[in-house]
Amino acid sequence: TKEIMSGSKVKTPRLLVAPSQCKIWDRHNRDYALLNEIKCKDLIEQFKVTGKQEFPGIVRLFEGGGEVKYEIICGARRFWTSQYLGWKYFIEIRHLSDEEAFRLSDIENRAREDISDYERALDYKNALGHYYKNQVQMANRLEVTTSWLSRYLDIADLPEQIVSAYRDITDIKVIHARKLKPYLNNSLKNKQVKEKLIQKAVELKGKGYDGTRVISELLKSVKPIVSTNTKTQYVSKNGLVTIFIKKRNDKTLGLLIEKKESGEKDDVIELLRTVIDGYM
Repeated sequence: TKEIMSGSKVKTPRLLVAPSQCKIWDRHNRDYALLNEIKCKDLIEQFKVTGKQEFPGIVRLFEGGGEVKYEIICGARRFWTSQYLGWKYFIEIRHLSDEEAFRLSDIENRAREDISDYERALDYKNALGHYYKNQVQMANRLEVTTSWLSRYLDIADLPEQIVSAYRDITDIKVIHARKLKPYLNNSLKNKQVKEKLIQKAVELKGKGYDGTRVISELLKSVKPIVSTNTKTQYVSKNGLVTIFIKKRNDKTLGLLIEKKESGEKDDVIELLRTVIDGYM
């Protein structure tokens, strides 16, 4: 982390440049099109009060030619605000690989509330395909647990129809994906339930409901996937853990966990959360 925060041992010059000389990194974790006066209100006020951009945007040199010379890794809202006010953009130049750029952007934005769970989830899914062999390697590089990372990847895997049911992607939360996950697996037994959920999502599109209303309507449209006379099987994403659930006549649940040798504790915990969500 220290290495990423410093970028490299090379000096990191700071300067003011015309916004036209900069472009947002194609793999930036924020949807730049969603930025507006409301979402940047705090920065607009801060710029006006202090008369300056206090913290530089982190950029790297862009080799595409033409007027654009810098690629913005961190500082999209500062960039938007500079353009909005007609100011020059304050930057710090770093020498970063794509993977380093991704981690630096994640470090800066992970604790921010102005970037949505869904934007972050898409960024993680994209990074998994580009920079890392598997979730375990990625979690280690980000210094998070595999179960924490898995929860975000679940959001990125939500069907397009469900995403479109929300008035805005910023309304989609981690907890929503956890609640919907038991109904979205592709087992033959679950097929009708999944189709019913998707159909409800299609009906909700364009109604302008907030996130709380959308998830409530979706969950009301489906029944619990567990029958009193059947045994239900849950399998972790990596296939290393299987949990069997059977509802007994005395209303208790029988639970059997099978873990392959390479399975981890986090895999079991994450799958147990999915099971619990299906019964709550």
